Amino acid sequence: MKTLKTDILVLGSGIAGLSFAIKAAKLGKVCIATKAACAESNTRLAQGGIASVQGKDDSFKSHIQDTLTAGAGHCDISAVEMVVKKAPKMIDELYQMGVKFNLSEKNTLDLGKEGGHSHNRIVHVEDRSGMAVENILLKKARENKNITFYEYHFAIDFVKKNKKCTGAIVWDIKNNVDIFFNSKITVLATGGAGQVYKTTTNPPIATGDGIAMAYNADVKISDMEFVQFHPTSLFHPKANGFLISEALRGFGAELSNKDGKPFMNQYHEKGSLAPRDVVSRAIFNEMKKNKTECMYLNATLLDSDSLKKNFPSIYNTCLGLGIDITKQLIPIIPAAHYICGGVKTNLHGQTSLDRLFALGEVSCTGLHGANRLASNSLLEGLVFADAAINFIKKNFIKLENIDENEILDINFNKKPLKTNIQISKLENKIRETMWKFVGIVRKAEGLKKAELILNEIEKSINLLLLNYKKNQELIELRNLLITSKIITSAAIKRKHSLGTHFIIGNQ
Repeated sequence: MKTLKTDILVLGSGIAGLSFAIKAAKLGKVCIATKAACAESNTRLAQGGIASVQGKDDSFKSHIQDTLTAGAGHCDISAVEMVVKKAPKMIDELYQMGVKFNLSEKNTLDLGKEGGHSHNRIVHVEDRSGMAVENILLKKARENKNITFYEYHFAIDFVKKNKKCTGAIVWDIKNNVDIFFNSKITVLATGGAGQVYKTTTNPPIATGDGIAMAYNADVKISDMEFVQFHPTSLFHPKANGFLISEALRGFGAELSNKDGKPFMNQYHEKGSLAPRDVVSRAIFNEMKKNKTECMYLNATLLDSDSLKKNFPSIYNTCLGLGIDITKQLIPIIPAAHYICGGVKTNLHGQTSLDRLFALGEVSCTGLHGANRLASNSLLEGLVFADAAINFIKKNFIKLENIDENEILDINFNKKPLKTNIQISKLENKIRETMWKFVGIVRKAEGLKKAELILNEIEKSINLLLLNYKKNQELIELRNLLITSKIITSAAIKRKHSLGTHFIIGNQ
């Protein structure tokens, strides 16, 4: 097996991985491995923006309280305080890099408002903030001579020696070659796992790869029962999962039935801007009550020119599908959006495995608790990347090598899989099972049934792994199963409802 030595290995190219890599490049050689093109990530799809106290009427105390309230009392207060207080610095760094945030008529930052926030504090670039930030970070990273990108390089498993992470086995997909990236520091920033569900806002690459790798390496994982379902994904056969940003509701759009009648005020005092878990359950309940496949978002009463200016991506996407949001209701449905739990870290991003750090959605920092506050995710990636690099600067260590012969070739004497039909069937069964039994509203008996189904699926997957050479779909199937089982097991253990984990008949 080929060995490639580097100072720092970053797995993933979203906001957390890129912002970390740019700062880490001052310490030495950085390799960024990503299983698709480096521009593909959840970051790119983020519409809303980055929460940061900026206005004179706002305060850190208020942002902290909003985060704690959304998190249903399950947040780590130290993580919340650190992230909220560092937010303005992160915004300034992005601005200095060249991110052109929207400005108000007074030439100050234009601050949007989203669900669960008591003040306008969402710094944004129209309705494509993630894309704008990622483009700048990618540009800076590509310009840095100490950073090397390895696109279409799929991280399979970590390598450990003497209870330390010494790198990872990464599969070069195009050349079908395994590479051992031997690193001083390994950073896991592989993003989320929305693809374990039938309906999700996440891209196809979000298959829980980092969670599965951590599980296989006995790294501590926490709070995986808390899966956030975004209330408003577009319900359309050609664009299921397209996100309709919460910022649109902050702008004045109202959730309604097919007749345009609002319904959220009967569920929460903040109406359509209630925390996401509340809104998703309300929509789920209204769909069930009215026996409909979706509910609606009404933006027709808002100024049409302002809508087009502030939400060009949403407006143009919907228009391309025959929906003029200035005149027609937008059909929406909740979709799996964000894993609030993940690989457990401390305030430096350190995991339970020495020399392994986790950043971004794959991590569980304690910031989000049982339900993430809108626009705190990009912020978390930035702040913890900064915290990790500051810690590593003070504790940089010498590279420890590992002999190649200690790493087994998992493809040895195996035959190639001729078709992926069986893999597709198993993937769909996992997604249907998770959506039906481990979704927005859960029941104890449903969770147990999901566990039994997943155990049966595991037997089939193990046979495939045992008998056939790996391909991307097979490894992703392995990761989907592992992540699904972790979510289900955590949900079974938590007997009472909390945040996004809503269980009925067992209160």
